[in-house]
Amino acid sequence: MDNLKSPENEISGLPSLLIRDAHIWTENRAIRGSILIEDGRIQRIARRIAEQADEEILAERLVALPGLVDAHVHLRDMRLAYKEDFTSGTSAAAAGGFTTVLDMPNTLPPTDSAQRLREKARRASRNILVNTGFHAAAVGDRAAVETMKMAGAFSIKLYLPKPIAPLDLGDDLTIVEVLKAAKEASLPVTVHAEDAAQIEPTREIRTFKELVGSRLGKAETMAVSRILRLQKQIGCRIHFCHVTLPSSISSIGNWPLGGLSSEVTPHHTLLSEDSVEKLGWKAWMVPPLRPRRARSRLFREMATGNATIIATDHAPHTIKEKRRPPQKSPPGIPGLETAMPLMLTMVYKRKLSLGRLVSLLSTNPAKIFGLSSRGSIREGVDGDMILVDMKKKGKIDPDKFFSKAHYSPFEGWKTQGAVHTTIVNGSVVYSNGEITGKPGSGKVLRNGSRG
Repeated sequence: MDNLKSPENEISGLPSLLIRDAHIWTENRAIRGSILIEDGRIQRIARRIAEQADEEILAERLVALPGLVDAHVHLRDMRLAYKEDFTSGTSAAAAGGFTTVLDMPNTLPPTDSAQRLREKARRASRNILVNTGFHAAAVGDRAAVETMKMAGAFSIKLYLPKPIAPLDLGDDLTIVEVLKAAKEASLPVTVHAEDAAQIEPTREIRTFKELVGSRLGKAETMAVSRILRLQKQIGCRIHFCHVTLPSSISSIGNWPLGGLSSEVTPHHTLLSEDSVEKLGWKAWMVPPLRPRRARSRLFREMATGNATIIATDHAPHTIKEKRRPPQKSPPGIPGLETAMPLMLTMVYKRKLSLGRLVSLLSTNPAKIFGLSSRGSIREGVDGDMILVDMKKKGKIDPDKFFSKAHYSPFEGWKTQGAVHTTIVNGSVVYSNGEITGKPGSGKVLRNGSRG
């Protein structure tokens, strides 16, 4: 990428790091041992390592997990930097255990061309603390999709309710052209699956509960069915973002042609529409929260292996914006700093296995988006990992967020398990409540690189 530091230059000459006596998650079990990281890569994993390193961490009560990969974040920045910027957003990621994030294109200006993607990447390269890649907006021009792929885009994002780039989605022909362009460029299509015709924006809405009622589940059901029908014609890879209905997960998971993946969020699996009535703007996001029974079934779909990944859909806004009347309140909540403690709590309660959590938050998103050197702890891969204290009790406190968005529908929730240390490319960027990395220490990632 133009004028960006190469991965080799970024990691060469880094201090070595030795993690001693941790419980290391490898494959489907934890083993006791030590990990030596040199020049940003895992060089050795063994029960005991005699060598000395520039920095050592005694991790005898901690569990070493692969660094988390969030395939769906909104880091804002540029003309939206008052909501979040690359430094605050990736600081939140580091505090939440995410060593890699993929940023969505609905920014100002939108990421709808190779030039804008490069400009965004250049700005990020000076300010990020964790590894960061970018999705690009879906456009109808095949040559433009190819150039965005060459510039490093990890997918093209098709936002069905309101396209990011000007697209007429009223008929199938435009979507077919988008899917064909993505297939030719060997890019997945990430889809926000809500049918615009099923959303009722013009009716008078006075409460957030009524606002949720204007975006019923049938909007998702119809959109998923439409995309599946068109995917059958084209055969491209499709990733369904923030799926909220268990029936959608089943339709995607049982699709006979393959090439599909699904994503759920912590808020859709842990909260129901009852939270909207109680919390109002704090629980307003799109797609909206669903009824309690659908939520519990969605959680089971996630826990038993039918959903492919967890993503946060970290979507920060200012509290002043969120407190506007329902139809003017922007949807979205911050999620990078709450996802891991909430899910570790589910592990503690035996509602979710640790192995399944690692698959959902690390291994699977790395596979889907071609990040071959991430998502696992093994010799030779990049030194991205987290150390987790499974016994630490806590409470969700938005005032302590590194994100600029100091609100959460999970405020006050008690948690069991916490991220103690976050290591990116062999360097500690977060430790025991403090950011220790420097802006610009993360790498800008490009689709097709070794990741």
